[in-house]
Amino acid sequence: METDDRYIVPGLVRGLAILQQFSKTRRELSISELAEAIEVNRSSTFRLVHTLEHSGFLRRIADTNRYTLSSRVLDLGFQFLSSLDLLEPSRPILEQLRNRTTLACQLMVREGRDVVIVDCFQATGPFTSTVSVGTRWPAHATAVGQMMLSKLQDEQIRELYDDFAFERYTEATPTNVEVLLERVRGYRESPAATAWGYFNPGMAACAAPVVDVDNRRIVAAVSVSCPLGSLSRDEFDGRIRDEVITASKELSRTLSLHASHF
Repeated sequence: METDDRYIVPGLVRGLAILQQFSKTRRELSISELAEAIEVNRSSTFRLVHTLEHSGFLRRIADTNRYTLSSRVLDLGFQFLSSLDLLEPSRPILEQLRNRTTLACQLMVREGRDVVIVDCFQATGPFTSTVSVGTRWPAHATAVGQMMLSKLQDEQIRELYDDFAFERYTEATPTNVEVLLERVRGYRESPAATAWGYFNPGMAACAAPVVDVDNRRIVAAVSVSCPLGSLSRDEFDGRIRDEVITASKELSRTLSLHASHF
């Protein structure tokens, strides 16, 4: 995708890169670790970290030279979620889907080349899902992501994945944009995407699109997931898939009614 580099602020790019280094498995990082991760010298990294700390986005851990994210980053996440008009009307529908299937349920949106979970309900059975709000997956490598790309034209997808390095997660992962387009085309007339160990070899998932009032754009996706073997393939591809499609259509109708009042 083409960008005009004249308007890019390098310091801001590096500052955002620092924030992105923190994760569930990397909660605390030192200046040296951050400098190595973003490939910037220590003195420049120190100034960036100091600025982020001063602005309230990083917090220095007492008596150490390590840093962690502050609650202000969480505030940004909550502000983003509250700005989504689909979040409030989706909750009862998502909860009902969880109750009817007993499976973990998720609401996802697409951000560029990623799909992001913006709401979820845990399964009522013994399985506990490890995904949570904010979990991000590559669209090209997941059935739900490929389905969410299906309302785009082929040229839009080619532009989106221009100069993109297609990371392979399983044997099913597309390795170039033409293979991706072939998969996406398969979802253009399909009401749902079912994956059996497609992205995560140990998991089954089914997702269906939530569309806007004109059925021209996929605004979100409703999804369920469970470990392979917890349900038969026939039940998952039959009853579970039907429940997911019903929930996605109900949410699409609800959003259309909501939009008609404004």
